Amino acid sequence: MPTLDNCKICREKYNCLILKEQLAFYNRLGISQIDDSIETGSLTSIRHLWQDSTRTKKYDPSWNYAEDNTRAYTHSIHPYPAMMIPQVAGRLIDMYAKPKAVVLDPFCGSGSVLLEAFIKGYNSYGIDINPLSLLISKVKTTPLNYKLLQNELENILRKTSLIRKTESPDFYNIDFWFKPDVISKLATLKRAVSLITDERIRDFFRVVFSFTVRVSSNTRNGEFKLYRIDEEKLIDFNPPVIEIFKERAEKNISGMADLWKQFKNNKTRVNILNEDTRHRTTINDGAVDIVVTSPPYGDSKTTVAYGQFSRLSLQWLGFDNEDLDTDNRSLGGKLDTNNLHLGYSSPNLRHATDLISRIDKKRARDVMAFYVDLNKCFAELNRVVKKGGFLCMVVGNRTVKGIQLPTDEIVADFGKHVGFRHIETIIRKIPNKRMPSKNSPTNKAGELGSTMTEEYIVLMEKVK
Repeated sequence: MPTLDNCKICREKYNCLILKEQLAFYNRLGISQIDDSIETGSLTSIRHLWQDSTRTKKYDPSWNYAEDNTRAYTHSIHPYPAMMIPQVAGRLIDMYAKPKAVVLDPFCGSGSVLLEAFIKGYNSYGIDINPLSLLISKVKTTPLNYKLLQNELENILRKTSLIRKTESPDFYNIDFWFKPDVISKLATLKRAVSLITDERIRDFFRVVFSFTVRVSSNTRNGEFKLYRIDEEKLIDFNPPVIEIFKERAEKNISGMADLWKQFKNNKTRVNILNEDTRHRTTINDGAVDIVVTSPPYGDSKTTVAYGQFSRLSLQWLGFDNEDLDTDNRSLGGKLDTNNLHLGYSSPNLRHATDLISRIDKKRARDVMAFYVDLNKCFAELNRVVKKGGFLCMVVGNRTVKGIQLPTDEIVADFGKHVGFRHIETIIRKIPNKRMPSKNSPTNKAGELGSTMTEEYIVLMEKVK
């Protein structure tokens, strides 16, 4: 497969059929990055490259877990977009993890996979670029003495009642997203939490505080993107900030009590890394036995806006600059024109994006940007997973401009390209996955589309 650099210097480029097909594809995206002097008028469509999948797929209702409890232990300490339910993560670990196996989630989100690995006794790595994700994952997988937490909660509430004046944060549009009385009470809570000397206990209550920030803000319920409550409803919106904090703290302490009682002596290690799987991480070559993960469905601007979901919490927690730019730094945030060949490695992606480009070239470029970035991650996964290890990837097949993107086939293509053999793909309904029933793919007010109702568990084994 030619790359952009060696295409430009190759003597055979004017006669290369592969290059001509590749260039035709990029031209339909409006991205001629190989060589502008190549004649493109007679280049043919790539539609003939599409083939019906021969990969094994099956719908298995036993993976739906519609009635199961997804809030055991600390799984529910903080909401997070598109959380993998514990039963799916735990079952995949049970299926493929041998004794002393090491588990990796390269898009760890709120740490569901990491907690399941922890309670099952497997060391794990979790990677994410979102500071809120890293904080939640850390707290979720750290057993804490619930009696100390109960005592500290009483201290926080007492200090909050005594603090008369404290400095509020000064970030852009704070008055737009929070009412004055809410700002005052949140500032008091933040001050009381900051006085906790034990870092682990302080982080526990920082998670509670983050939840309180979100619930007491002027954002609409059920949205991951930042949308303000309608003006007529905002008039009567007066959230009881301290009560919200107290109630959430008590719920989280209850979940932590279960984790503490059963796993306080657990020596299993959870390594949470503020790194980016698109690049080389600090994990050693071949150190991982099984990857269990659910990558983003697409770029954050048009699918699940992890950055927008986290922004207000992170601003109140003291983060700024790059830490608030998660959506632009995430997969598909920017089109990497130097690595377009990574998208070309999947015939399924080529076909789907070709169809989208005939309708909207800009949206086709957005799609390509996401999958190019996702494919970069496969090179790193190939490096850290040992031969004979497994890659379990839970994906959704989103629709763009009426064209469904077969992400399950695309990731299988990417895996095959770097040395993973497809085992099977399991299709499940997603009754419990935390996703809005509607989204706004165009980012235009009033224009909504239905989100996916099923997802695909793509199972692969490293054979090279």
